[in-house]
Amino acid sequence: MLRNSLVFTASANLLHSTFSRSARGGWLLLAMLLMVSDLLLPAAHAFQRDGGAVEFETKSAFSHIRIRRNGSIRSLIFVRDSGEEAYESQVNLRSPHILRFSYLQHMFTSYLFQPQQSNVMVVGLGGGSMIHFLQKYDPQVSVEAVEIDPVVVELAERYFAVRQKDNVKLIIADAFDYLKKTKKKYDTIYMDAFLKPSADTDDTGVPLNLRTQAFYKELQQLLTPTGSVVFNINPHAQMQADIRTIRESFPQTYVFSLPGSEGVVVVASLQSQRLTPAELVAAGKALDDRFKAGFSFATLAKHLRTK
Repeated sequence: MLRNSLVFTASANLLHSTFSRSARGGWLLLAMLLMVSDLLLPAAHAFQRDGGAVEFETKSAFSHIRIRRNGSIRSLIFVRDSGEEAYESQVNLRSPHILRFSYLQHMFTSYLFQPQQSNVMVVGLGGGSMIHFLQKYDPQVSVEAVEIDPVVVELAERYFAVRQKDNVKLIIADAFDYLKKTKKKYDTIYMDAFLKPSADTDDTGVPLNLRTQAFYKELQQLLTPTGSVVFNINPHAQMQADIRTIRESFPQTYVFSLPGSEGVVVVASLQSQRLTPAELVAAGKALDDRFKAGFSFATLAKHLRTK
């Protein structure tokens, strides 16, 4: 669940402080940087860089976890060994269904390809933003959230209002093992699983066993005939190789750029016929009328990479 372009270090904080003390030119540059990073999001719903005071902190078997709160905005943060804070989730407790990260909005481009969904799986829980969105805008869909870290599940329930319901199941398990055991078929599987970077992960924390062609073939066995797998891919040295592996594993692959980030969201579909950019924009306009979600699916569709 490492968020694209949301890792901050002490040097970044110093840079912000320098801008704050500088003259008008510094303020102008800072404003331009903020505008670029929040290009897709309405100002009131954008990621809040000041996480606020530390509300809770702990170390699990998988991560060093910190929770900050600034007013009604609560953030779930993974702290790297270097002290870097990687913002995993950020939720406005008054409106938890609002997606405050651009990449999360792009994850739901799955609806461009399959507007009617019944069963989905979310691999990687974080603060549960995706669950809150689905419960608000598609409440009939059945959601399974698979999270390897029981501490993350506990914190999502305690601090981020994530609740198990008849159609929401929180499953504590290694997704690699769970996906081999489940017999269910899913319309969409959302892959947003990140751990602390180690020898068993890539540079961004994606477990190596979740990024092989063999694993992708196994995922296909769990999809409905027109189903999709959606990948959150953060910038790293092997990113293009990862995208190529996905392309080689699925009949159709669509790569969406994220404004203000080098990361991408990839939708890998079992559909035999490829949708054109114009068809995706038309589908996005229909979803805008249906959901009124505070962001534009038609705009997301225009972020499709054509090469």
